[in-house]
Amino acid sequence: MVAISSIDQQTFRQLLSATTASEIALGVEAEWFADRNESILGAVGFGGRYKGWGYAMLKRDTPDGFRVCVRQEHFASRHTARIMLLRQMAGAETVEAERLAA
Repeated sequence: MVAISSIDQQTFRQLLSATTASEIALGVEAEWFADRNESILGAVGFGGRYKGWGYAMLKRDTPDGFRVCVRQEHFASRHTARIMLLRQMAGAETVEAERLAA
């Protein structure tokens, strides 16, 4: 079962390094998410290069850091960006679980 929860901005920022935070580049972030193990993070924001809603998904790549692995923009609404991010995060968590089980 995929467990993704909404988290606050402060918790999200505490998990990231300064370098990773600058890579997200979503404009004004509005929502933040993490999986149960805090190995996959996500943020939804408005602005960026195309002045629309978008999201970024990050995966842990070291014990102390994350990297942006997916960033999508051009969504007409915050709701659509959120749904697409949560689907992406759920798929990533499922793939990770299958990899660990193999």
